Amino acid sequence: MKWVFLFAVPVMIYAQTYFEIVENVDDVSALKSAHMLEMAAKSASEAAKGEKLPILDLSFGAAWLKDTPAVIFHIPGSPPTVSPMGTKRNFTGSLRLAYPLFTGFAIKASIDRAELELERVRLQRLDLKRNIYLELTRLASAYYAKSRTLSSQIKAKKAMDDAYEKAKGLYDNGLLPPADLYNIEAKRFVVEAGIAETKSQKEQILNRLGYLLGKDVDSVELPLGTLSVSIDKDALIEEALTSREDIKALEKLLSINESLQNLAKSRLYPSLFLAAELKRRGDTPELNGDGFTNPDQSYIGASVTWNLFNGFSDEKRVEAARFKRLASAIELNDYKNRVKTELENAFLRLNALLSKLQSARMELKAQKAYCDLTKGRFENQLASADELSRSIADLSVAESKVSVLESQIFGQKTAIWLMAGIDSFKKRLFSIK
Repeated sequence: MKWVFLFAVPVMIYAQTYFEIVENVDDVSALKSAHMLEMAAKSASEAAKGEKLPILDLSFGAAWLKDTPAVIFHIPGSPPTVSPMGTKRNFTGSLRLAYPLFTGFAIKASIDRAELELERVRLQRLDLKRNIYLELTRLASAYYAKSRTLSSQIKAKKAMDDAYEKAKGLYDNGLLPPADLYNIEAKRFVVEAGIAETKSQKEQILNRLGYLLGKDVDSVELPLGTLSVSIDKDALIEEALTSREDIKALEKLLSINESLQNLAKSRLYPSLFLAAELKRRGDTPELNGDGFTNPDQSYIGASVTWNLFNGFSDEKRVEAARFKRLASAIELNDYKNRVKTELENAFLRLNALLSKLQSARMELKAQKAYCDLTKGRFENQLASADELSRSIADLSVAESKVSVLESQIFGQKTAIWLMAGIDSFKKRLFSIK
């Protein structure tokens, strides 16, 4: 009953910080599915290892012949003589042990391939995890930007309400024309519409985060300490080329293709099998003979097979595997160059964002001073209501611009860390926790 209750009542877990989101990422459905594929690859690897062990088979068979086995003797001058050589009922039981002593390295190549495939699947799961981190970071950054934008809009709404009250007082005393009052009132509605839109966008982001994590998320706090963290570009690019999960997965694919080439070559060698069998037969299930042949037919033996010619198909398989390995090597080299180029461009974008943030902060400072000045001038009837409402709106836009750029810089730095691999990302992120 306790388990029924647990499943009947949903567990509400709220990820309050970016660190909590990172730590809960293993609950993502896609990663659970990838983990199952990894477990399947692990079982396949263990199955491949079983091929190098001896094979032990137990068998029991029974057969009822239509005619009694017989031999016909032809003696000159006499009619043919028929003599029985067995019985109609035949029972056979055996315990057979076989061992592949040498298979042209085929078994070793199969085991190597299975182990490399397991490692490749594991790396693919980690690369999927890295991409999920990227998506979660993008959503968390967007949520932060929308939250700060909403705060600016609410602040602008309050300023607009205050301005409207003052304008209404001036209007009631005949000191302000109706058009100016209506102008401020119209801008209030514009700000309210913007607030409603931003709230909707925030909820959409939270819904997306909740879907990815499999948990309800009510807020996200970014570790803005990352904004002041410097990044060594050359060291990070080198780390990406040696440690990134998708690159290592491609390296494993190259190794798999090398093992496939070895597997194809194994068909050019002979195969040697050893076998021993405990075998008895008879005309009853007791297997004590049939009165014609000995009941114990146990043996020990060996067999060697070597294909000498099959239309050059083995050589062509080796050639195909070699070309596949070369294609993997070219793909790996091209992929590394692409990663390096993407990181170079990511750093260029980061530098541009940092410059834009510095400019936006100066713009915000100037806009705040201008808005304060305009409020004073409006109260002294030296500025119009339109000028006041525009200055308030422009201040809100300037505040939002700074917040958006801060979130973009956080997202860009985090993305750069993730572009070097999960270990690089966690090492740098949790150093500022």
